[in-house]
Amino acid sequence: MSEELKTVQRVGIVANPNVGEEYSERLVEILDKRGIVVEWYTEPTGERKENGDLDLIFVLGGDGTMLRASRMYPGRVLLGVNLGTLGFMSGMRPEELESGIEKVLNGGVHVQEYRMLEVHVSGKEDEARTAVNDAALVKKHPHHITSVELVVAGEDLATLRCDGFVAATPLGSTAYALSAGGPIVAGDVECYVLVPIAPHSLLTRPLILGQDQVAELKVKEPGALLSLDGADPEEIPGGEHVRFGLSSLSVKIGRTDEWTWWRAVRNTFL
Repeated sequence: MSEELKTVQRVGIVANPNVGEEYSERLVEILDKRGIVVEWYTEPTGERKENGDLDLIFVLGGDGTMLRASRMYPGRVLLGVNLGTLGFMSGMRPEELESGIEKVLNGGVHVQEYRMLEVHVSGKEDEARTAVNDAALVKKHPHHITSVELVVAGEDLATLRCDGFVAATPLGSTAYALSAGGPIVAGDVECYVLVPIAPHSLLTRPLILGQDQVAELKVKEPGALLSLDGADPEEIPGGEHVRFGLSSLSVKIGRTDEWTWWRAVRNTFL
């Protein structure tokens, strides 16, 4: 689902500490000249903030900073200024800072809502976790492989020996899942992908699952590790399971007309 950002009066700024202060200072200067109130100016801790009445969050950094900002300000529109390595989630280039802000204030930002991934771990079924990009279930030891039983929509499909699985949203299909051999999925498609990592099989392929389909990974011994959006992993013991599905929640990402989804795909990967 997409929308246009009509009015911007109050904004927040999340800046990667490795980004030069000149970008933050320049952004505040430009916003101040245009009468825009900067309510928050913070580093990307990933901890949820009391976001008040903010119309937009400027994010200075790369995709990792965008992911942390999404956890800090859930439900707010994020507009990334690409100061990272890839910057696929960004909506503006640093050299376009002044012209980009003019577009923001004149309603020239296209906002796309991307459905998030919902994750449940056995024993904590009532605790719904979400990921913007992906959830990776991976082996515990570098030189071992893990064994995982795959169940989709209640059907036992197979037990695979592999390095793990990546479950990814369309937005996350351009990240770890792509490196593992998954497809790039258009951002407005309501689905998620399940990609095996280095499977010990010649017949294994990625799966694209619909918004109402639930995938369950049952972990065999010696267990595995689960990480959401690249955060610190937690151990999933052998005999436990992890369920994945498409969440009803979404993350809102703004882009100027100079940095569209498919232009980002072309500039980043092709």
